[in-house]
Amino acid sequence: MAKLLLASLFVFALVAPSLATSGFDLSYFQGQVSQSDFSCLKSNGYEFGIIQATAGTGGFNPYLGAVMKNAHAAGISNVDVYVFPDTKQDPSSSMTTLYNQMKSAGALSKNMIWFDIEGSQYWSSSCSSNQQWLHTAINTMNSLYNGCGVSGGCSAIYSSSSQWSPIMCGDTSFSKYQLWYAHYDNNPSFSDFTPFGGWSHPSIKQYAGTTSICGTSIDKDYY
Repeated sequence: MAKLLLASLFVFALVAPSLATSGFDLSYFQGQVSQSDFSCLKSNGYEFGIIQATAGTGGFNPYLGAVMKNAHAAGISNVDVYVFPDTKQDPSSSMTTLYNQMKSAGALSKNMIWFDIEGSQYWSSSCSSNQQWLHTAINTMNSLYNGCGVSGGCSAIYSSSSQWSPIMCGDTSFSKYQLWYAHYDNNPSFSDFTPFGGWSHPSIKQYAGTTSICGTSIDKDYY
């Protein structure tokens, strides 16, 4: 998110639900979402978005640059990206390639990069190998991009306790990064959050899955 959004995350977590900020995340599979679709989302109260930068578990989302441009043009200024990593690839070289692709697409402008950690079938059976892979990937990305204005780096984590535990064995060394967690209870609130992985406070919650709206399909998020 933009620097202002990031500085406000924990403040909004403490105020009344009426001041909650609604957002969405959008997968590669939605294709090139139009400016009018984003204008519709904006008019429905969605203030921020997170767009998938990768194409599934491998490759680059060819729609990313156009989608982010359309979102910004519709007045959604806070647009991050998320990465579903291909852990079969070398973390340093794959992140370098991804950074160059995102930069070329105009997809890096004061936004965060969220690493999507879920699906144990996409990871090694060794937690230590997974931890090493992710540390290298994040360190590489942070060394290449620091345009979000956050001193701790522009990389962050998307996961849940049920996913983090088998993939990372509950490792707490990533808790210095911001957390976007998933719990589909249809409740835009952090009241359900149970600490895991060293995180005691989340930054964003994904509270509802696939939702058809405004000519596209989104997941619903909150901070």
